[in-house]
Amino acid sequence: MTDYNQPVLDALPPKGGSREKAISELGANEAPELLHLASTERGKSKLAAQKALAKIDYEPAAAYWKKLLKSPQKCEKILNHTFSNTVSDLLADQLLAFLQTFLEKKSGSKISWEEHETLLAFLGMMPGKASEKMCKVYELAAEHIQKISSFKRDSEVLKLTYRDTSIFNISDTLEGVTLEQAFPMILVGSVLMDGDSRLQALACKLYEQYGGAWLSPVFASALLTKPAGEVFEAFSPYYKDPVAQRFILNVLGTVKFDTKQNRHTFLFGWGHMLRDDTYFSLTPLLFEDLDVRWIELLAADPEEKKLSGLIKTSYYVGKVTGEFDDVLGDLLPLNNEICCQKVQSYFLKRAILDDGIGATYVGILYRIRYEDVESILMKKWSQKENATSIWNVSSDLQSFTHWPAQKRAVLFEQVGQLVQEKKLKISYWKPDTAEELKNNLLK
Repeated sequence: MTDYNQPVLDALPPKGGSREKAISELGANEAPELLHLASTERGKSKLAAQKALAKIDYEPAAAYWKKLLKSPQKCEKILNHTFSNTVSDLLADQLLAFLQTFLEKKSGSKISWEEHETLLAFLGMMPGKASEKMCKVYELAAEHIQKISSFKRDSEVLKLTYRDTSIFNISDTLEGVTLEQAFPMILVGSVLMDGDSRLQALACKLYEQYGGAWLSPVFASALLTKPAGEVFEAFSPYYKDPVAQRFILNVLGTVKFDTKQNRHTFLFGWGHMLRDDTYFSLTPLLFEDLDVRWIELLAADPEEKKLSGLIKTSYYVGKVTGEFDDVLGDLLPLNNEICCQKVQSYFLKRAILDDGIGATYVGILYRIRYEDVESILMKKWSQKENATSIWNVSSDLQSFTHWPAQKRAVLFEQVGQLVQEKKLKISYWKPDTAEELKNNLLK
């Protein structure tokens, strides 16, 4: 164990949250002390020491990390949010060995549950790692993903199928994706997390060499580092290509207009909210707000069939929803009234074309302050596909209208009258419940 400075340890609070906080604030100058604490503390204080140490390039800690990585599932939440080259090299060694083992297997090989969990943990720790060895992991993945692209679905080695499926839940944003989709988007997350020039150069190299989905990290890097007009001129032609369009939309699906900052920002959820507390959000601002010509391009043809299965994050929680109009709706610059008015007709036509209008269109029309929200809500409630309950009606009135309380209550009463006349079917509509909800709307 490296020598450490005992007075630094003596100055820490004796226990509890204050000790945990003080440990988390130690930095590179206290690396020996952090290594000692990571080895000797318990509970939350130990975790705080490990996370602080993981942010530091400290070679004497290599043996500690190497031992910890023998159980990758246990260290995912420690190492998934760090840029350390020391950690990056050790993780890359493990990943390269893991992938090489499977490349030696026969086509169509299945993996055990333990191997499946190990793979997810390794992939979960990749973001932000930019060492030379980690770049080799991406290069290996790119080389073999392209090589097997002509194989039948069930025999593609790098898909590492488990239970006869090639779908993996890698993070809250990369949920239900194949490894062919995952590796380029993990590189997107890495670029957003750190902005490391080595990762940006790697993205360009892989796209030049292999093309395809490696366009996504190149596009994400451009949005982070270049003027909006320049990015549009360079990348909008790809959107017009039926294959490349998906790779552009997968990145735009992680861009949001943040109403608090009045800016376009990325929102890329990494980790899992419900899996060992590994979740965090990557939210860097774009170099400049998205060029409005992107909005016009996406909203050009409302009757055209749109891509599904897109990677995107909802406005609130990282998810894959596959909804083209969700992507467009989250991109709308809500401080640009002219732009929002221009796309009203697009969303109204899309709502009419949709068999069962849902929260996507109601929410978007609400955000762009469409005046006749009442007709949209009535259409939503009247469609059997939505299985509307009395609580849905109350919630929609609160969530999707800019009206005063009295106007909300009046429409709620009108809906109740239609239910009584059997002109509208709303489940669980009972007088006592209706009165209680109406009073809540008036508060």
